[in-house]
Amino acid sequence: MITNLLCVAVLFAADRLFKVAAAAYLADKSVVLIPGILGLRLLEGGNTGAAFGWFSDSTKALAVVSCVCSAILLVVLMINRFPREMERWGVILICAGALGNLYDRAFVGSVTDYLEFLFMDFPIFNFADALVDIGCVLIAVSVFFLPEKKKELTASAEEETEEDEADEDGAGEDGED
Repeated sequence: MITNLLCVAVLFAADRLFKVAAAAYLADKSVVLIPGILGLRLLEGGNTGAAFGWFSDSTKALAVVSCVCSAILLVVLMINRFPREMERWGVILICAGALGNLYDRAFVGSVTDYLEFLFMDFPIFNFADALVDIGCVLIAVSVFFLPEKKKELTASAEEETEEDEADEDGAGEDGED
């Protein structure tokens, strides 16, 4: 549980650092990180909506939704019962991203977006958005493409039981000699 929360805190801190740096250094310029692929450009006025410009000027409502979702995700992380490790990491990433954007909505008034794909027409986004997206992909891959963990655990438990029984039988024979 502590590890989960520590991971969320580190990713949240990284998001805050990136957003503060972007606001300070990109106010009047843009930077190409990978030519033709990725650049940095501060979205003027910030993002008052959600992904892809949905729900523009809904900062307060989105802050409430983010707060509720973040609280649920934190509880899930504290319970720490995940069928697969990939799902745990997915929830960690989503929680950190949600908290990062919640902070902006609550204390800045809009979300600071600064990452820009140069090879296609795509909305400017931020590290927290990327965390949420990657977290969703991890959970989807885990749920839809990985075998169920319960079956693997059952098979492992049966093998261990058989090995234990064999060891007990062998130990009894050794003791009789």
